[in-house]
Amino acid sequence: MTDQCPHCAGSRFTVDVPAELTTYTDASAVDCCPRCLSVDSGDPAAVDPEPPFETAVLRFPTGSEGVGLFLLLDKLDSLALNRSEIESLVDWVESNGVDLFLLLNRLVDEPDVEPPYDLARRRDQLEQLLD
Repeated sequence: MTDQCPHCAGSRFTVDVPAELTTYTDASAVDCCPRCLSVDSGDPAAVDPEPPFETAVLRFPTGSEGVGLFLLLDKLDSLALNRSEIESLVDWVESNGVDLFLLLNRLVDEPDVEPPYDLARRRDQLEQLLD
């Protein structure tokens, strides 16, 4: 874990943004907060060699899939403004073997995960958006 999250004061970690996900962020590295699920530009020199994705929830995907999920979760704060990126990221994570709605259910049930939006409601809205 690198430093404290400016949104919730939780511990966050830094990961490289894989080339296939650079269209979703201007940063080459991002700080991920497993508590509030936020993503901010990070320092590439501070990248964690073994990012603790599972601190958000057990069996959270790792590697590129974990980064893609954090980018997606961060965009769920505004479905209307981020709709096209959300749809694209959903397609990307699912095509990479992630069961998005199973993961969202796990996150909803995790008491230590506290995004600034109602995650259960966003999950339901996302499901409707994708139908």
